[in-house]
Amino acid sequence: MFNQLNRYGKNSAWAVAVLAMLLMGTACSNDKDGSDASPSPSLTASASPASSPEASPSAQPDASASPSPEASPSAAPSEAVEEKESSGTYNGQIDNHSIEIESPEGVRAYQIDDAISDKLSDWDDGAKVKFKYKINEIKGDGETIEQYVITSIDKQ
Repeated sequence: MFNQLNRYGKNSAWAVAVLAMLLMGTACSNDKDGSDASPSPSLTASASPASSPEASPSAQPDASASPSPEASPSAAPSEAVEEKESSGTYNGQIDNHSIEIESPEGVRAYQIDDAISDKLSDWDDGAKVKFKYKINEIKGDGETIEQYVITSIDKQ
C-alpha cells in the first residue's frame, strides 16, 4: 500500500512539473508589444481569398523580410555605412569584444572582432591609437542605440 502511495506521489509530482513547464513555455514571449496576435490573424485571414492580399504583405515581412528591413534602415543611414576615422588613447579591453578609447568625441566603448582582439592583446593601456570605425544603429523598444564598431586600429 505504501509503495502505491509513493508511486502516485512521484507520478503526480512529475505531472505537475511537466504541466508547469508547458505553461511557462506557452506564456513566455520575446514580444512585449503584443504583436504575437498578428501572425494568428494572418494565418486565419489567409484562408479567405479577400483577406489573402492583405495577409500576404504582413506575413512576408514577419517571416523573412522583417529582419532585413529593420536591419537595413538601421544600417542604411550614411553614418552606419560610412567609415569614420579618429585618434585617441587606448584605455584597455573591457571584455573579449569591447575596448575603451578616449578620443575628441569622448570616452566610448567600441566593439571589436576576434582579429582586432588578438592584435590588442599585448598593447599597454594609454597607448596612442589611430582607428577607423562605423556606427550601427540598433532599434529597440522605442529607442535607437548607436553601436560603435572598430574596423581597423593601429598605434600612432
